[in-house]
Amino acid sequence: MTRAATALLLLSLGLPACGPSTGPTFQEAVKETYKPCNGEGITAKAAMHAIQLVFKPCGSNNFQNFAWNPQGITLYYRTLQGPWVLKDTGENFPLRLGMPKAPPAWFNQSMLAVPDSTGRKMSVYNIESHILNLLELDQYDPEQLSHGQEQDQILFLGAESPGGIKYPWSLSANTGETERAFGWLDAGMASMTYRPEKDVVCYREFADTELVCAQGSDGKVLRRFPDRLRGSLSVDGRYVVSEALGEPVSMFRDPTAEAVLALPPGVETTVRPPLFWITDMETGEELLWEGVHGHSFQWYDSAPYFASFMLWGFDSEQVNANIGLVDLRHFLKGKGWKPPLAIDGHPIGDEPEDTGGTVRSALSGSEGATPTPASTPPAATP
Repeated sequence: MTRAATALLLLSLGLPACGPSTGPTFQEAVKETYKPCNGEGITAKAAMHAIQLVFKPCGSNNFQNFAWNPQGITLYYRTLQGPWVLKDTGENFPLRLGMPKAPPAWFNQSMLAVPDSTGRKMSVYNIESHILNLLELDQYDPEQLSHGQEQDQILFLGAESPGGIKYPWSLSANTGETERAFGWLDAGMASMTYRPEKDVVCYREFADTELVCAQGSDGKVLRRFPDRLRGSLSVDGRYVVSEALGEPVSMFRDPTAEAVLALPPGVETTVRPPLFWITDMETGEELLWEGVHGHSFQWYDSAPYFASFMLWGFDSEQVNANIGLVDLRHFLKGKGWKPPLAIDGHPIGDEPEDTGGTVRSALSGSEGATPTPASTPPAATP
């Protein structure tokens, strides 16, 4: 249930007998809250922004997190039932890893690292052989994993004591040893992503509102982003997509209704939709991705400017959670920007550009064909 639906039920339940009410009755509130999802409308809005949805638009998509493998053809996702893997072959199977608290980082196309449910171990799992290795950690509650520059290296945020402030750490999967990452970075972190190809870390310090992207080797600041929560650098280092919160919008169609104004103190009546900003690291120009709301943005490593994210909604209205796929070249070109690389990674002008905008993924067959609804996995996975 969306936050707006929850608030609507509170509206019908939270006003005891204090005389006649102009608000909805309980029956009306329940009917409004559980009105049928408009799948065609959601799909149409996604198509307007060149977004493809991984799962059906009207399922109870209770996603906790997700992560694509480097080739972009295998998807790890976690629901309330636990972690699953969806492959481009159509296989969709659960992983016997308990209930990981954070999304994984992939070493390669078949091996990933994900924190276990205790918060004291790192699970290293091969989805082909189904071999699991558990590595004991000295840190607590690891999260925000990234693959490092070494083949067996995982970077993560972890605390030195239960509930403590988290710092960046480096884990060697071969030895199981951890050490502090980025010796110049001694502050606690709220968010962190790492781009190994460019040795660039984008981070936000604990209790700060500024996102910083810096050189991993020496901490040289490349760019600062005020009032941002998280950022992710493209594989070629040209663009950063940063995440922020938008202006508050009402959860109700009529925020001035008497019943809304009479809600008890402490009941949330507004929500701040999550936003995506795109920054050109060379020029400093920024674009707001208007009308699209989401979080947990992730670039594809295998195709420049293709990306994926957790969908929150469109045009300040929340929809059922989903995972979106997008070729951002269309949006950038529509705004007059000129992405320097073609889909195959070659500089535009050196090779004929592929303008088809299709990339092989878990939604595509071996030829990269657009999936039919029948090939899309069910929204509520068993």
